[in-house]
Amino acid sequence: MSTVRATPVQRALALIFALQGHSFEGLRLRQVSQLVGQREDKTLRDLEALAEEGITERLPANKDRWRLTPRLVQLAIAHQDEIDRLRQRNRDFEQTYACKP
Repeated sequence: MSTVRATPVQRALALIFALQGHSFEGLRLRQVSQLVGQREDKTLRDLEALAEEGITERLPANKDRWRLTPRLVQLAIAHQDEIDRLRQRNRDFEQTYACKP
């Protein structure tokens, strides 16, 4: 397998995208490595670096498998909450400044 020439950020995103949809059973290192097109040793280092930041983790019941942590879901929820707050502010503004007959 040839090593992908990518920046650390590109490699991290590739890992996140490879692990999406596998939160319940996770993926083995070899599977992740194949999905991102890198050697297993480099993939492991990148997974461990993401684990230090709370993005990936080994499955508690099976340490041979990796998955994303809930942190990314929490990020998405926080984004949606912000959108909801902005929509409410807009509705409040429109109600305040709406022409009343």
